[in-house]
Amino acid sequence: MPDRDALINASLAEYSRLAQAMIPAKTACTMPWTDLPITLPQLRVLGVLYPSAGGMSGRELAGQLGVGPSAVTPLVDRLVEHGFVRREEDRADRRITRLLLTDAGLRVLERMTAGRRERMTDLLRHLDADELAVVHEAFELLNRASDRLKADSTPATGAPTAPPAAAAALSRSGQPVPADST
Repeated sequence: MPDRDALINASLAEYSRLAQAMIPAKTACTMPWTDLPITLPQLRVLGVLYPSAGGMSGRELAGQLGVGPSAVTPLVDRLVEHGFVRREEDRADRRITRLLLTDAGLRVLERMTAGRRERMTDLLRHLDADELAVVHEAFELLNRASDRLKADSTPATGAPTAPPAAAAALSRSGQPVPADST
């Protein structure tokens, strides 16, 4: 049996192949966001804001994105202009402006999710029942590992430490929000 690191690397290679398979083979005009006034970095901002019911400050968003606060401002400005994000004064500290996803921003993410779900459904339909059972079990195992990872990163207070946007988005809707495309 291959060692653990070799299995991890082989699994990552298969994951990369799957990620490529999830991209429609047709022209770019089939991608769910091509007719929207939004860039991939802006889409990523929507994905990061999604699990945050109370919104985030620009500084918090920058931290989640791994960029400086000054890089966030133009991204958010465009999203506000297009109605995908709104700014709101923090109720506890008026010096802080919270960034919140609007209904229009949520619809963009739902549209992205629907497109990926449709593509995954097409792939799964090409498996027989035994293969589907293996895939189902694999997804269950990955979800258990994700739960353990979240538990390991949860401080004694019980509050998770800055969960990845994709994992949080999965838990809120039950359907994946495409983190790799955000």
